[in-house]
Amino acid sequence: MANPTETSPSSLAGVTSAVRNGWRTAKTVYYANSVSWRVLKSGALLFLGCFLWAGSNVLQSYVGWRVLDYTMAYGFVVLLYGPVHHLVVIPLALRWRRSSGLRQRFGKRLPTAMLAVFLAVVLIAGTFPAGAMTVDFGSAIGTSDSATAAQPELACTTESGGETIVCEVTNAGRVDRVVVTSAGEQLLAVDDPPYDFTVEAANVQSTMDREQFRVVLYDENGNLVRQYTRRLSTIGLN
Repeated sequence: MANPTETSPSSLAGVTSAVRNGWRTAKTVYYANSVSWRVLKSGALLFLGCFLWAGSNVLQSYVGWRVLDYTMAYGFVVLLYGPVHHLVVIPLALRWRRSSGLRQRFGKRLPTAMLAVFLAVVLIAGTFPAGAMTVDFGSAIGTSDSATAAQPELACTTESGGETIVCEVTNAGRVDRVVVTSAGEQLLAVDDPPYDFTVEAANVQSTMDREQFRVVLYDENGNLVRQYTRRLSTIGLN
């Protein structure tokens, strides 16, 4: 009697064939160059990019998962570059492939090279989140009075001609500790209410040409309650 745990050669061949056919289909769709396919692929990438970028920003307002910086970056870069790849890069590469000499060689390598650049930009943007990429959607969630009252809020203004930033945490019933960081370095920590703090603008570092700092709120068990990213350019004078 055959061992039921053994995989027959026919089963392995079927899986291999399915993977090979799936890869061929993916390549066919990727290189499809008709106007309808280009528009369809570009629209799908716009939707995917917007979904990942906005969704990651919403989650990042409430949880401290570092991986969300990378999904946020992926969505943001896809939103900007995805349509360009299928409307410009792929048609150009296919046209160059039909020529000869140096253009033909460039045409064969152009899509792969641009995808490598794309992934490198995603990794850099995810490691150093840009100010234009991070939006605090969390403050817009929950419009009822009870929901607003239950969530801590952060308000910041500048003083002394913009040299200092004064921040106040309201609705801080769940908050036990406030940590302020900039470019991954801790600027200060506040352990006692009312959790007001002052940050020197000179200590705020630039991330992707954006001077910004992050305020993370923790409860008494050390769990993340909420976090905010504030850019100096968007904080008004008092």
